[in-house]
Amino acid sequence: MRLKLTHEEAPKHKSLVTAVGWYKTGKQYELLSAGDDQEIWKWHVEGSPIVKLGSCESFCTAMAWMPSGKGSENTFALGCADGTFRLVSETGREEKKVDAHRGAVISLRWSFDGSAIATAGEDGIVKVWSRSGMLRSALAQQSHAIYSVVWSPDCEHILFACSSKIHLKSIQAGQKQVEWKAHDGVVMMLDWSFVNNTILSAGEDCRYKIWDCYGRLLFNSAPLDHVVTSIAWSPTGKHFAVGSFNTLKLCDRTGWSYCREAPDVGSIFSISWCNDGTQLACGTGSGHVVFGSLVERSCTWQNMDVTLDENNMITVVDILNETKEELDFRDRVTDMSLAYGALVVNTNSQCFIYQSTNWNTPHVEDLKEPPTLIVQCPHHFALVDANGIQIINYEGRQLSTIKMSGLRYEFLNHQTLSICRDAVALVDPAQPKQIRVFDVFTGRPMHPQGTSIQHKLDIVRISLNQQGSGSDRKIAILDKNKDLYLTKAMHPDKTEKLGAMVDTFMWNDSTDMLIALIDEKLVIFIYPAVCFVDKDLLPKTLQSKTCADAGKYAQIVAFYGSNCTIRKADGSDLAMVTTPYPQLLYTHFEKGQWEQAVRLCRYVKSPELWASLAAMAIHQRALDTVEIALAAIEEVDKVQFVAHINKLPDDVLKSAELALFCKRPDEALNILLQNRRIYRAIKLNIRLHRWNDALELALKHQTHVDTVLAYRQQHLQQMKHVETNDQFKQWATQVEVDWETVKRKIAVEKDQEIRAANGEVAPG
Repeated sequence: MRLKLTHEEAPKHKSLVTAVGWYKTGKQYELLSAGDDQEIWKWHVEGSPIVKLGSCESFCTAMAWMPSGKGSENTFALGCADGTFRLVSETGREEKKVDAHRGAVISLRWSFDGSAIATAGEDGIVKVWSRSGMLRSALAQQSHAIYSVVWSPDCEHILFACSSKIHLKSIQAGQKQVEWKAHDGVVMMLDWSFVNNTILSAGEDCRYKIWDCYGRLLFNSAPLDHVVTSIAWSPTGKHFAVGSFNTLKLCDRTGWSYCREAPDVGSIFSISWCNDGTQLACGTGSGHVVFGSLVERSCTWQNMDVTLDENNMITVVDILNETKEELDFRDRVTDMSLAYGALVVNTNSQCFIYQSTNWNTPHVEDLKEPPTLIVQCPHHFALVDANGIQIINYEGRQLSTIKMSGLRYEFLNHQTLSICRDAVALVDPAQPKQIRVFDVFTGRPMHPQGTSIQHKLDIVRISLNQQGSGSDRKIAILDKNKDLYLTKAMHPDKTEKLGAMVDTFMWNDSTDMLIALIDEKLVIFIYPAVCFVDKDLLPKTLQSKTCADAGKYAQIVAFYGSNCTIRKADGSDLAMVTTPYPQLLYTHFEKGQWEQAVRLCRYVKSPELWASLAAMAIHQRALDTVEIALAAIEEVDKVQFVAHINKLPDDVLKSAELALFCKRPDEALNILLQNRRIYRAIKLNIRLHRWNDALELALKHQTHVDTVLAYRQQHLQQMKHVETNDQFKQWATQVEVDWETVKRKIAVEKDQEIRAANGEVAPG
């Protein structure tokens, strides 16, 4: 990917251009520019001037457009050197003039919800204003000029730069201010992406840096030749632009550079991105307005490579079959995505769906709003726009539309939205500790009464597994502490921790394997659901290999079959190959071929495969296979318990004991009670030393009270303790305990179970 730059030969502005800003007219975009010549010009999207919109009585220093859809008409705020800012309509009419600061207004920004404006000036004060220009608060006072101010995505905090420090302050009174040293020189500009929730800073030390929302450094650039004067995130959050003297760089969101252009236009003072993220405009020191288009965008999937050239033509190359296809589009392509043998291409008004088996006749869908995100899965894909999340299959049929009141759809990205065969999961941007799960075919929430999966910490990334369905649906969660969790989508109370210090993770495309980068190691979770079956087996199902070559801030971008691709911090790809045997094991598991699975494990002689097979077999209740697999990894105590389960007379008891084996005693108790196995339920409570529960159950059903008392007395004698429980003391005086009678009652119960298993009598 690179930038194609264009500008007028003779500049329209007579002095340097300090501010530029895009706005939307219908389905097209136009640009306004303002400079030290006190003129405002309007420009076409392709870079030609339309008309001089008007003049300003003071020097313009900053421009900010009200977020689209947040006002009755297009309105922008203009910061001026005389300490005022003006609210101006798109026709150039000044709606209001506000005296804001002593000295120049250096920076101003609308909040993302369009409800307020933040300004910063030479007087070192940060102020917050209503959308109509009424002062709400003077948020901060510093001893030096403040060069940049930005809002947090939730509009609850303001980030500003003073000297070499960055300050984060809540707009609510009484909250503690956070600050950290960011650069060796003055911090010139800041930007905060509402999509990926990360911060950019540019400094006089000729560097640009990326920070997370807690002030932790994610990337530190090498020094440029000159001071970095401007910086701006793309609205998609996938990349950003950096401006310096005669230099414009396009960078990936992790920091590495796609390209470096050298326009002869002096310093670049401001950068503004078009809302679809395909174009940018720069205000320069020479008076030129430079337009840049993203060209040669590409995406890959397995053996296929797709590239969009500057003539709006997509070239599809199949490296394996040595075929090449060219797809031409009339309208400008805003986004494209390639995965699972399908290519989805968006323009501002249409969506084209291509299958790798037929590139000639795409399915074409008309769009009401330009989409901001495409997320694919093997069966269908999600299109996110201002109206909601549309689920469309690869034949072009819309399955459902997901809408939720208060949800900011433009804040969603590939990290916070995931889709699979039957579910859509997303992290609520307003409440980043919550995951909401929706049904693909109805668009309705899967959890009753609008409840959600609640996590303890802010969630950074989620991902749904692609295999299985219904109750087997799992969500992998990475939180801000870099801890990786696994939860069941339909049972949010079942959440288990898989690992710590996890940098990145990804599900396999065809199995339930999960791969993660943990502390410079590539760790493969062969069967992550083992944590719901027997967490003791989890460490034994992991395969790891050293991956020091990946370095810091690497991301896993693909995991299909036994191949894994890791994108390093410098943008290069690292190919890793994992063992192919887990793929074969999954094939046998899905077909229920337990003998072949055992044969495979005996051939490979891998403890990780044996442990994974044991967990799979427990999940499917193939107890003979469980015994063989646990014996192979020398889990003697577990083998004996499974052998005990195998000897039980019927499925109800086996299910209850398996639930107990999986450390779910309450589930085991419910199974027994639902099937009227009262004695077994009482005995389970006794085995778990839940004496009060056992007695309460016996009294409720008026049976085996003496059994509970007998076992209680036996336990106290063994422990050499004296009875202190008043309830047991009371019943011990009322019920005579005779071990012979107790043993006979237990024998009768067991005999009834055996006869019921043979179909002679009903149990219980």
